[in-house]
Amino acid sequence: MQSTASLPAFALAKIQPPRPRTGLVERPALEQALDAALQQHRLTLLVAPAGYGKTAALTRQIRRLPPGCALAWVSADEDDQLQRFLACLTTALEPHDLPWRVSPEALATLAQAERGLRDVASELVNALASAEVQRGVIVIDDAHRIADPQVFDLLQAMLDRLPEQWGVAIASRVEPPLTLARWRAGGELAEFRQYDLRFNESEVAALLADNGATPAPSASRELLARTDGWAAGLRLSLSARPGGAPLGVGSPTQRHLFDYLASEVLDDMPADLRWFLLRCSVLPELTATRCEHVSRIPRTARLLEEVERRGLFVVTLDADELTLRLHDLFRDFLEDRLQREYPQEVPYLLRRAADDETDPVRAVGYLTRAADWDAASRVLMERGPALVAMGGGPALEQMLAQFPLSEFVRRPGLHLLHGLTTFPRFDFDGMCAAMRRAAEGYERDGRPQEAALAQAYACVAMQNTGQLPSASAELDRLRALSLDDTVRPFVCFGSAWAAYAQMRADDVAPRVTEMLQALERSHDPQVWDRCFFVSLLTGLPGMRPLLERFAAGAMRVLSDSPTQLRAGVMHIRAWLAFSQGRVDEAAQWLARADEDVRWLGRPRSLMTENWMAHTLIDAVRGDREASFAAAEENKRDLEENSLRSNRLTHEYEELFTYVRAAWLIGDSAVLRSLAGAIARTGNAYEWAAADDDRRATRAMLALLDDRLDEARELLQPLAGKPDASCFFPSTQMTMMLADVELRLGALDAAAATLAPWLSRVVHDGEVGGALLAGRPALQRLAAADWGGRLGPAESALLRRLPGLFPAAPITVPAVPVEPVPAAARAARRPEAGDALAVLSEREREVLQRMAAGDSNKLIARAFDLSPHTVKRHVANILDKLGVATRGQAAARWRDLKG
Repeated sequence: MQSTASLPAFALAKIQPPRPRTGLVERPALEQALDAALQQHRLTLLVAPAGYGKTAALTRQIRRLPPGCALAWVSADEDDQLQRFLACLTTALEPHDLPWRVSPEALATLAQAERGLRDVASELVNALASAEVQRGVIVIDDAHRIADPQVFDLLQAMLDRLPEQWGVAIASRVEPPLTLARWRAGGELAEFRQYDLRFNESEVAALLADNGATPAPSASRELLARTDGWAAGLRLSLSARPGGAPLGVGSPTQRHLFDYLASEVLDDMPADLRWFLLRCSVLPELTATRCEHVSRIPRTARLLEEVERRGLFVVTLDADELTLRLHDLFRDFLEDRLQREYPQEVPYLLRRAADDETDPVRAVGYLTRAADWDAASRVLMERGPALVAMGGGPALEQMLAQFPLSEFVRRPGLHLLHGLTTFPRFDFDGMCAAMRRAAEGYERDGRPQEAALAQAYACVAMQNTGQLPSASAELDRLRALSLDDTVRPFVCFGSAWAAYAQMRADDVAPRVTEMLQALERSHDPQVWDRCFFVSLLTGLPGMRPLLERFAAGAMRVLSDSPTQLRAGVMHIRAWLAFSQGRVDEAAQWLARADEDVRWLGRPRSLMTENWMAHTLIDAVRGDREASFAAAEENKRDLEENSLRSNRLTHEYEELFTYVRAAWLIGDSAVLRSLAGAIARTGNAYEWAAADDDRRATRAMLALLDDRLDEARELLQPLAGKPDASCFFPSTQMTMMLADVELRLGALDAAAATLAPWLSRVVHDGEVGGALLAGRPALQRLAAADWGGRLGPAESALLRRLPGLFPAAPITVPAVPVEPVPAAARAARRPEAGDALAVLSEREREVLQRMAAGDSNKLIARAFDLSPHTVKRHVANILDKLGVATRGQAAARWRDLKG
């Protein structure tokens, strides 16, 4: 059975372009102008009311594009929020093997970040620029249906930087909200309005002739006058009145004319065909399988063929199975007739339509129209969590909003889903309220496991909203319950973080041990994924073997594709390497985490630990620019994108991490500025480490001013105890205190300060935290004459510490966010002899298959990889070789291999 996570997030018919109808009247002037527009202009706009043949014109013209022209077709729906639109667009582009640097599924997540739409547009533009096509066209049909303004903001940003070999065509009943004046003035916009799309007299005459009539010129003129060249009116006139006979009506509106003619056409049909169309009008696309399931009418394939033969206001989609799409006007007319004549049938048909619908938005739409709230809730519970993981929180919230309040409040699963949508934006207040309601509802319904999971989520939110003691006590209560292995891990995860937040360092490892014991009995990646955020616990007592065990277990349940959990494992391995003093290795693991984080769209859930890791590890490497850039991003995100409770809870921690980086870099101006900011942070929401962090900051200020006695007094309470907060703060303060005591001439005190730490580290090798004291302090300690106060092994260890700092920052190739000009690519191109050396073994294997002409799908099959992993490899290959396209990369391989 196909997992819900692998099902498409939309109906694939949305990206299947229609096939041109046979027997269409030639319209040479329109066709010539539209052909030139699609091949030469940045934007082609078709704007006219319903029924003017916009889709038909595009359908015919795309078939006449030159061979090798790339096409991506998207039919818009009312429910197309940004996430769904992106899913449709990237899937429509799939056949062209674009080298994505961010997972297409993660673009919706990237869009939620600060400046996210700009970054999404850049990713799209980069991918399009690397396509090996002479011309490509993206068609967005029925754009008037799109209500989400973010979709048009994205299109604006994308069109502004669209590669010259690509064009966009938009068909809409109303002018889209885009800035058109600049493109119009620059000759980059082609416009086709109502006047351009209407039939002229000669075309009406040709239409009558093709319909078997031999009309006089007066008949053509009369039909043109009554319909004003409106394609829908012309077609129905000929269906209802063959030969263009008079209509017997005055001057009706277009909609009234359509309803009048459609009634005559429908009433003149055979009864079985009429009944078939009415019952299947609830479906936007018609296939034999779907129609038979919904209508319970046998042999629907024959009826579909009859509909296509009659040309009954449908388009035929380019699909393996005969697939018809009803025109909006005709479908609205049929649904209205169905509702008036057979109202009792409508809910039944809608439920049948939802039965095998893979698009969750459509399925829920059917069921809410049928007022089947139980079934709609089941669909959301099955598909909702996966939607959130794919950045589809806004779409999920839209579906939840369709439930009446009376139906919503009594369904705990809907509250749980609502709570999950709040987490990506760190709305912990909203998450707490929603999860509490979910827990209460599950308890009421006698579902204790689900109640415990929801309550654990509520407790995690409480930890970030100033309710830490209550959260800790509630998590202890939950741990005492009989919980299954899908729930217990997250309860213990939350409990470990409660102990961390309260600086109960010795309680963290036992909670994580309990978490791991339950996780290791589960093979469900989703259960592991809930607990991914543990890298910040590195350095706490007893955590190293547990983190190694967590990383190994997580990798056993993961596939080769990047996930939140896998990025978390890379962060763990970076800090474990750092804790052993292997700084270059830590940077390499962090670079691998960066690749996954970028591929996943830089979700905030990962960016916090990523920014903090870069802030300190890059500072130890001496890379001021990278360290401070990460710290500034973290600071700005907390200030601009976090709700009040999250900011109050964690601002001190973010600032202190930045303070430590400034100390390592030796930037006294930045440190003094940050010290003032952290001094102003005290509040009731903070975790227990906040006062220690502020005290440590004051100690650094004192050291900057050579107030050594004051610094010693500030450092003494912080040093010589196990690390109880993130990134080895006690170890750092221990080394700094010993250095101060050494500078004051108190060698006995300095040795006494160092001895317990040195004795432990000689055996476990956990030297990394000492590096955060800075190179100058460690150099002084290494050079001191301890006169037998320290043993030989301890003295040797001290002498080794300064050498653990990298001589120079290692270079990790950056993946560009903005399109890279050809000149810049050429400038950074490796020398021929070194070109392949920059590629990993797997990347060389992929490049060899690219040179052989294999598509991404064939390469994935050859190496048993996911297609998205192949896309990542292709993008990395292009960047490392400094080339723009697959063809250039393949040519490089052939040149080097002879």
